[in-house]
Formats: sequence, structure tokens, C-alpha cells
Amino acid sequence: MSQSTLQAIDAIELLKARYCRLLDTKDWDDLKSVLAIDVVVDTTALGGDLVVGASNCEAMLERKYDKAVTVHHGHMPEIALTSPSSAKAIWAMQILTVQSNGKRVLAFGHDHDTYALRGGRWLITTIKSTRLLMDES
Repeated sequence: MSQSTLQAIDAIELLKARYCRLLDTKDWDDLKSVLAIDVVVDTTALGGDLVVGASNCEAMLERKYDKAVTVHHGHMPEIALTSPSSAKAIWAMQILTVQSNGKRVLAFGHDHDTYALRGGRWLITTIKSTRLLMDES
């Protein structure tokens, strides 16, 4: 594997980690900085929406999670460069959500993401979330 490929994979891993941290800390303004302006987020497999655009994505996530405590963990990434400026990845995800009413949801599944190198920075261009198990209490 070339040095440039390893650097790209490392940058993408850091990007996903930052996305999860910004989501969990409710840093909505900075969250948009990791998303491509034309990002597509697909949560239809979870009963959610298909959202297009960084601002729309941020607004949807804020509506969904602003009053909840969330912990998003991405594990074991399968990252492949599809060109020098694009990549795809599958992340094993574990997500804990505690709603303001105390309801807890522990979810396990995968995020299928794509990325693009734009202006010298990797950005998330798509996220498709799927779940294998959701435990509610």
C-alpha cells in the first residue's frame, strides 16, 4: 500500500471520528465542516429520512438529537480508495441514545459512507445507516 493511500485512509478515519464527536457534543456549526455541501444522508432503513445538503443534514440531526445524550462509536472500518480523490467505507457502529424522557436505545449496525477530497480536505459525501439490532428500554 502506498504512502499516499495510507495517508488518505488515516485522514478518513480521523474525519469519521470527528463527525461522531461533533454529533455527540452537539457542535452543530462545526459538524457542517466535515460534510460536503451536497452530502446525502440516508436513514430510510431506520424509518428515517433521505436528506440532501449539509445544512439540511445538520438541521435534521439537531432536531433528532439536540435534547438527547448520544454516544456514537465507529469501529473496524473497511476503507477503500476508489480514486485518488474518492473513497468508500463501511463502519461497524454502536450508538447509545438517551432521550430527555429517559428512554434508552442501544443500536448496532453499519454506516456505509463515501468521501471526496475537495480543496485539499476529505469530506463526507454520503452516509447510509443500517441497523442489525436495536435494544430499547
